[in-house]
Amino acid sequence: MATELGHTPAQVALAWTLNAPGVAAPIIGARTIAQLEDNLGALQVDLTPSQLARLDEVSAIDLGNPHGLLASDHIRTVTPGDMKIETRR
Repeated sequence: MATELGHTPAQVALAWTLNAPGVAAPIIGARTIAQLEDNLGALQVDLTPSQLARLDEVSAIDLGNPHGLLASDHIRTVTPGDMKIETRR
């Protein structure tokens, strides 16, 4: 996607992070002025909703067990009371 947009991978990654709900400010790990300047280029990257969805999809992590079991419909059905088990995005 970085090539498609004409930006560096770091710029696209930081722009994607800037669009993530709950992220106030991504952490820039620049060691040099050149890296800092490149990272700041993320502010010039405009990602469409479709591109954000693609990035979300390719970066999704399967949380495995026990998360998969606890988030299953069966466990949600048999969990007593008002206890809620929320899935992670």
